[in-house]
Amino acid sequence: MDQLRKPIPVYTLLLVLLVGIAGGAYASSALIHGTPDAGSNPPDFSVALSPPSLTLSPGSIATFTIRLASVYSFAGSVNLNATPPTGTTMTVAVNPNSVSLLTGTGTSTLTVLVPSSSPTGTFTMNLTGYSGRLEHLTQAFLLIASPPPRDFTIVANSTSMTLSQGSSATASLTMSSVSGFSGIVNLTATISPIIGNGPTAILNPTKVTVTSGGTANSLLSVSTSGSTPRRGYTIFILATSGTFSHSLSISLTVQ
Repeated sequence: MDQLRKPIPVYTLLLVLLVGIAGGAYASSALIHGTPDAGSNPPDFSVALSPPSLTLSPGSIATFTIRLASVYSFAGSVNLNATPPTGTTMTVAVNPNSVSLLTGTGTSTLTVLVPSSSPTGTFTMNLTGYSGRLEHLTQAFLLIASPPPRDFTIVANSTSMTLSQGSSATASLTMSSVSGFSGIVNLTATISPIIGNGPTAILNPTKVTVTSGGTANSLLSVSTSGSTPRRGYTIFILATSGTFSHSLSISLTVQ
């Protein structure tokens, strides 16, 4: 009984007191600020532009796809607002300008009109998505460059042919307008080397009309005889229209 009546050591009392103070402080902080929860995140959304950049010429129109997605179970509508590059006369339009993310994702279209008087250079266009207190900014870059001069191009659907003696094959040639080119294009075909009983090349037609922004086609027919030497050849196609001239080559192997 005498042992029970002994006084408690002072250091023990101090330890109990410190533990009580610390526990009270934590409880008070938890009541004021809430208990931290690393696994909880507030609902949010993301917004992005596709593609992130475009090269345009003055007097053109371009479109971007706006992609939105719910983050951490966000379920609501996002309003969209686009602003043209600072210091330019470009105009922008978003359609629709409000997208619901109740299903988790959504899209909209951003259209950009570049006036013919626009200067060349690189410009930044801003797009803002907001819903209540949530707001996100994304950007797209516009490279305004002078269009290439009027011209045309010529391509073949095949750059090589392999024929057996006495057989034939065809290839399609396509002429395309560049920067509003229009005119008549004359075509010629030659085969090198020129040897006896060598392969022959015929174009049909040899003259095509290319309209502004359009294309025209011609068919190249290549034939060999039973006595055509087995070797490699090169078919040269020349396309001319006034001062414009373009060529291409097709490799030919006779087996």
